[in-house]
Amino acid sequence: MNSIKDTTKYIGLAYLLLAMVGCDQGLDLVPPGEVSELIYWQQEKDARLAVNGIYVELDGQLMVKELDAVTDIGFRAPSGPGSLHDVSMGSFDPVNAAIGSQWDRYYRGVQRANNVLTNIGRIEQGDPELLSRYEAEARFLRAFFYTQLSSLWGDVPLIVEPLDVTAQVGRTSKEDVVDFVITELDQIIQGNQLPLSYSQDIGRATMGAALALKARVAYRNERYAVARDAAKAVMDLGIYELYPNYEELFHYAGQNSSEVIFDRQYTVGGDTYNAFSFSAASIGGGSVVEPIHNLFLKYGYKGPQNPNDPFENIDPRWSYTSYYTDQPIGSSTFNSLPDSPTPDRVRSTEFSTVHGYNLKKWVDYEADRSNPNTGSINMILIRYADVLLMYAESKIELNEIDESVYEAINSVRQRPTVEMPPITAGKTQEELRSIIRDERAVELAFEGLRLFDMNRWRIGEDKIGTVEGLYYLNETTGQWETITSGLNRNFRSDRDYLWPIPQNEIEINDEITQNPNY
Repeated sequence: MNSIKDTTKYIGLAYLLLAMVGCDQGLDLVPPGEVSELIYWQQEKDARLAVNGIYVELDGQLMVKELDAVTDIGFRAPSGPGSLHDVSMGSFDPVNAAIGSQWDRYYRGVQRANNVLTNIGRIEQGDPELLSRYEAEARFLRAFFYTQLSSLWGDVPLIVEPLDVTAQVGRTSKEDVVDFVITELDQIIQGNQLPLSYSQDIGRATMGAALALKARVAYRNERYAVARDAAKAVMDLGIYELYPNYEELFHYAGQNSSEVIFDRQYTVGGDTYNAFSFSAASIGGGSVVEPIHNLFLKYGYKGPQNPNDPFENIDPRWSYTSYYTDQPIGSSTFNSLPDSPTPDRVRSTEFSTVHGYNLKKWVDYEADRSNPNTGSINMILIRYADVLLMYAESKIELNEIDESVYEAINSVRQRPTVEMPPITAGKTQEELRSIIRDERAVELAFEGLRLFDMNRWRIGEDKIGTVEGLYYLNETTGQWETITSGLNRNFRSDRDYLWPIPQNEIEINDEITQNPNY
C-alpha cells in the first residue's frame, strides 16, 4: 500500500494526512498532492475523495490472512525481528514493527475520518443526501478502526477531531470506547444514512455492515443481548445468504457475493498484491502462513474416520483451507514430506513450509498463475456466516437456546460443498459452547478473527508448547506422526491478551501509558 508520509516529523496519533493515496478500492482515489487545501471542501467530489482516502486504511492481507498465524491454529514463518512471527512465538515487545504499523494505520484512518467529519459541513453546494451518506461512511470506518484498536490494545486514545501536531492524548477506557462505537453505529442505523446496497461503488459501507459491526463490537465485549439483536437485524434484512461454494467464496468467483457484508477491495490497475506470497513454495510462495495440527484436529468427519487415512471423510473445509501432502496443487501434487523431491519439502529452503502445511484459502491458482503479482481477491472483513455464528453464540451465552440457535449453526455446517452432519437438538449450554467454538475455528480460519475469539474466551494458553504440523504416515515406524520443528511457543496470561502500545508512541506522547508487564 502506498502512503503519504509527514515530511517534517512523525507525530504518532496526529498523523495529518490530507492528501489521498492513488491505489485502493476502485473508488476514484487521487494521486498525492493533486488536491490543494485552498480549494478543498468546496465541492461534493472533495468529500468523496476524502472519504475514499479512509478506505485505504482498512485491514489487508496481514490482518486477514496472517493474523491467525499468531494463534493456536496457525504459524507465522520467521522473517527477522519485528514481524508477527515474534507475536506467534510469544516473544514480542513494544518495538515490534508489525504491531506498531497496525497502530499507526488505524490512527491514520481515524485522523482521515475526523478530517472528513470536521470539514464536510463546509461544502455549500452538493446533494445533501449524498453528503449525509459520506458522513456516515466516515463514521462507520472510524467505528471499525476503534473496534480493532480497543480489541487489540484495550484502553486507547479516543480522538474525535483532527489533532494539532503537538497534541498529547491519554488513553480512554475500553468500556467508553466501545460505548462510543455502539452509539456511533446506532446513530448511523437510526438515521438511515447508509443504503442496503450499491449498484456502483461496491465495497462502500452499507446498512448491513453497520449492523454487523455493531454485533461484532458488542460480541467481543460480552454484550450478548446487543450482539444478538444486531445480528438478528442483519438476518432480517433478507439480503444476505451463504455462498454455496465454500472454496470459491475466497476466489474471484465469490467476490461481492451475497455472503460478503464488508470487505477490503482490490483491483487490477489499482491496488494488487502477490497472490501466492503467503502460500506454497512450488507455486512461487514463501510459506509465510501455515495451518498447524491443532487446526486439523478441530475438523469433524462426514462419515467414519479411517485409521489408515485421517484425511478421508474429513470436513471439506479442511481441504479448502490447507495444502497437504497428496493434494493437487496446480498440475502437480503437493508433497512436503521430509523425502519429497519437490520445492515443498519441509524446511528444504527459506521459502518452503516449516511444519508441512501451506495456506490454500485465498489462493485462486488457475486465475492467478499467469501473473501472480496482480492478485486482487478482496479481503473479506465481515461475512454472513460470521453473523450467523455470532447470533448463535450470543443466544447460547444468554442461555436462550432454541431452534434458531441450531438453525444458525447448521446452515453454516450444511452449506453446499460442505454438507457436514447437523448438530442435533438437546445439547447443554456447555456442549454448545464447545461446538460453536470449534465451528468458528474451522469456518473462519485465516480470516483474521481467531485471535479476537481466543482473547475473548481467555484461552491464549492453548497455543503454548511445541508447534506440530503435517500429520503423516512415517514409513519407517509405520505410525502416524506430526512434523515438528522444535519451536516452542509461549503465552503470558498476565500480559499477552493485549498488545503493547508502540514504543514510538510512548516516547512522543507524555500522556499515554503502557499496557501491563511490557
